[in-house]
Amino acid sequence: MRKFSKKFFPSVQDETYFESCGFADLITTCYGGRNRKCAEAFVRGRREKKSWDEVEEELLEGQKLQGTLTSKELDKVMEMEGCREEFPFFDTVYKIAFEGQAPETITTNAVRK
Repeated sequence: MRKFSKKFFPSVQDETYFESCGFADLITTCYGGRNRKCAEAFVRGRREKKSWDEVEEELLEGQKLQGTLTSKELDKVMEMEGCREEFPFFDTVYKIAFEGQAPETITTNAVRK
């Protein structure tokens, strides 16, 4: 996340990531509430090929996830800038979420160099 930000916004300060809006918010968001619940439902629903829209509709009563949109936007930027290889974690997350890649690949593909 920091590397991506610095690539496109070189003046960003490292301290930003240690504020309440940085890593702490990211960790809390990923491990709690609707994001975790929907991610688990998405993985469990792979056999039925449930989309994110279907998962949101079933579980969120009109609310939307933010991470799925962010993943799509990051993928577009990486494609336009030709820098997908620099960000294997983002690339792997996108492929799992939108291209049917197995969730288990998060622990292998996301660490390639």
